[in-house]
Amino acid sequence: MQPVVSQNVTPTTAELMRWWFDPRSPRDRTGPGFHEEQRRMILQTIARHEALHGNAPARVRPVHRVALPPGIDPMRVLLALMLWQLLNRNDALAAGRDDPRFTNHFVAVAHHAAARERLFDAFCGEPVPGAHGARNFGTAGLVRQAELLIPDHRRNEVYGFVCASVCSGAQFVRQPMSDGVIAITDGRLEVLECLARLPRAVVFDDETRPPLRAPGTGNATGPAWRRHLRRMASTREGPCTQVVFARHAPGEEGGFSGF
Repeated sequence: MQPVVSQNVTPTTAELMRWWFDPRSPRDRTGPGFHEEQRRMILQTIARHEALHGNAPARVRPVHRVALPPGIDPMRVLLALMLWQLLNRNDALAAGRDDPRFTNHFVAVAHHAAARERLFDAFCGEPVPGAHGARNFGTAGLVRQAELLIPDHRRNEVYGFVCASVCSGAQFVRQPMSDGVIAITDGRLEVLECLARLPRAVVFDDETRPPLRAPGTGNATGPAWRRHLRRMASTREGPCTQVVFARHAPGEEGGFSGF
């Protein structure tokens, strides 16, 4: 496999690509690396997104489609793309720039309880028995896969952000966070409230399962709700990027089994 670093990406992205994919990296990695399809989807999303110039107008709202073969974990792709956005945003601000392509506001839309639980496990760790909702961050998927996902000198930065920022959609609606958020939500109204209150956002949306009906949203079908979500994202004032995890049609290269 040849190195994948491109001259057309930010220095932060180039560093992440070397850490994730470059087989000549001097570190010793224990455990598996990215599957080729995970790698392809990550690179495709980054290439298309960073092709938007840093001075692109706020009205540019890309939608990136991720399709993976059945049995290949999408969570690793979601975590990698969140890190790519977060670290690029932090480095741009540290250099005195506000690059509209990057944000630290994330909304993960998972319509089923098992999918939401897996997201909380990935970011916060497994529940501590008898601890009234507390979780063991050391067991989080992000931590367990840190050697693959996060350059070692940036782990404390990432951990600090995640520990301070993860919440449910309902928690965010009650008390919005001003300096970064990872809102994990199911309800349709919660999603819209989150989008309405965030100045800039990346929405991770699992379109492989039909949305559940939420109070106050009428009898919209799954496709109708998704069209509504996209309209909301496209008409809001601040920039919004959607990463859609989608089923593949017969004959396509990818597929997906959900979060």
